[in-house]
Amino acid sequence: MKTIGLYDAKTKLSALIAEIEASGETIQLTRHGKVVAELSPPTPVSSPVRGCLKSANFSMADDFDASETGFEDFFNADDDQTPSMVAENKEKYES
Repeated sequence: MKTIGLYDAKTKLSALIAEIEASGETIQLTRHGKVVAELSPPTPVSSPVRGCLKSANFSMADDFDASETGFEDFFNADDDQTPSMVAENKEKYES
């Protein structure tokens, strides 16, 4: 790791940035012999994965498209019986 004085870094900042881009190494900046800051290349930022199908932990059951057993009551209502989800009687309305 390279160290450079703060005054020299201020006057040669463009050259230091070019060196960091080329080598990828960190440069320490010193004031009176003590490290006060570091210049380093940016860390790569990964975008979040959107959508459940792209997730590493996504799994789908083998029988996801199997017959809907247990829901027969919802789909096979008797015609002469008013479904329980209707709040009002149809006979009150006149067309």
